[in-house]
Amino acid sequence: MAWHAIPMAYRILFALFLTLLADPVSAQSAADRLQTILGRVPTCIVADQSGPIICGWGNGDAVRWVAVRGAQAGRNPNTPNRFAALRSAAPNQRDIIAENADAALRAAVGLTALDWVNTWEVAQGNVRVGAMDIYLDSEMRLRGALFVRGFEEEERGSGMVMWQGDIDYRPDPALEDPSNPFGGDVGLPLRFSFGGDQALWATGWGALDALIAPGGATLAGREDAQALIGGLRRVGNLGQLASVRAWIRDGAELPINGAEAGPVEALALADYARRETEGAAMVLLLAADRDAEAIATALGDAWPILTDITTPNPPEIIVTGQAITLTIAGDWGPDGAAANAGYDAFLAALEGGRLGFLLSR
Repeated sequence: MAWHAIPMAYRILFALFLTLLADPVSAQSAADRLQTILGRVPTCIVADQSGPIICGWGNGDAVRWVAVRGAQAGRNPNTPNRFAALRSAAPNQRDIIAENADAALRAAVGLTALDWVNTWEVAQGNVRVGAMDIYLDSEMRLRGALFVRGFEEEERGSGMVMWQGDIDYRPDPALEDPSNPFGGDVGLPLRFSFGGDQALWATGWGALDALIAPGGATLAGREDAQALIGGLRRVGNLGQLASVRAWIRDGAELPINGAEAGPVEALALADYARRETEGAAMVLLLAADRDAEAIATALGDAWPILTDITTPNPPEIIVTGQAITLTIAGDWGPDGAAANAGYDAFLAALEGGRLGFLLSR
């Protein structure tokens, strides 16, 4: 039913309900979220992998209700579920959602943008693990789509697992589907475990077992991970956390144009949403031989030319050891919460090349 067709009394009540949901008393901690998901992943399951460690946690509802308010005000299209999925999905999943229409996503895995409520993923190389909250309808649609795609189902431990692909972590062209956000874009095998209101998934049996019954050292214990998390702890109350995304170099390259191979050892981005304000944070963890204070000063001086996206104010900058934390807060802007200007400004700086040049001098 279109919004304008809903009786005014129901529209008012619904708006009041969304107001309560979208105005948290305090911000959720991006540091705690990143600590938790890295703590779910034993280091042994990525021991043979190469490339950066890519992490993401998101809460689609933090964006969904705010975007509805923007649509009510006529400031963004009435597509809050898609905005929510794009702003909350982990990096690899976000790319798939951005490149495909909702119909393609549903055809691939039975899910829609509405299903990105509380999700996380940690990936390195061909190892991907994650979880997502599911409700009755979404579980039925996901399981149905997996059956159609030829997944098998069997009991494993105390629950049922649906799986496809005989060899763990090995891409198979026969499994490729560019609309599948769970590694299907490169044809990775998948194992889904359903329990309660959550689905766990992984690209290998060992990884799935480690999620179900974790033990041993985890990625959260890495020194670079802890330093990055420490930088995130310097972020103040910018609203409700919509997503935190992180990249840990681990000897590979980071998505910083012009400084892919250094001197940044880890990177984090956080997106916050509130009723009519938004906030964003970026943490750069520098190599031990770099002067973090000097680079922070240079970042502040050069900010106007580091991004082509206008922000309501320049970032506040805090240095914690080798971690530089930048935060931007402002109102919705003209897009009505369809996007976060501060977050997009950080992305533009990472992609533009001038930030990379500054860091690499």
